[in-house]
Amino acid sequence: MKTTILCLLAVAFSFSSCSEKKSQSIDGAWKLVQSQTVTGNSVVTDFPGKIDMDLTKIWAGNHWMFVARIKADTTVTEAYGDGTFKLEGNRYEENVSILVYKPWEGKTIKMTLELKNDTITQTYPVDDNGEMDKNGATIEKYVRIME
Repeated sequence: MKTTILCLLAVAFSFSSCSEKKSQSIDGAWKLVQSQTVTGNSVVTDFPGKIDMDLTKIWAGNHWMFVARIKADTTVTEAYGDGTFKLEGNRYEENVSILVYKPWEGKTIKMTLELKNDTITQTYPVDDNGEMDKNGATIEKYVRIME
């Protein structure tokens, strides 16, 4: 009888631990797979398409950084940036320390961030309600390349 009860408890425990969902984290390295520009009701896919880009973004703890090589026509540009971030639900803020686009250094950029499995969709800039700026916003999609 004790053996039967122990077996039932072991089975129940194994089912409960299998059904627990692992908390997803953005920590790791991610590769940009798509970048779109939104203006008014128009959505234009810049990458892949108009430009060729190899961009990797890394999140660790409360820090982020990226490095990229961008080719438009025959011009190759290298880009980089880093800083800290805050993520609450899908509300995401990047505090920019270093960025190739100097006017954003020292600024906080409000975004939304959606994590589904191994894909992140990041939209910016957004207002305090999480609504994107229809006069000019960017939607980026990343896939995980390393945890």
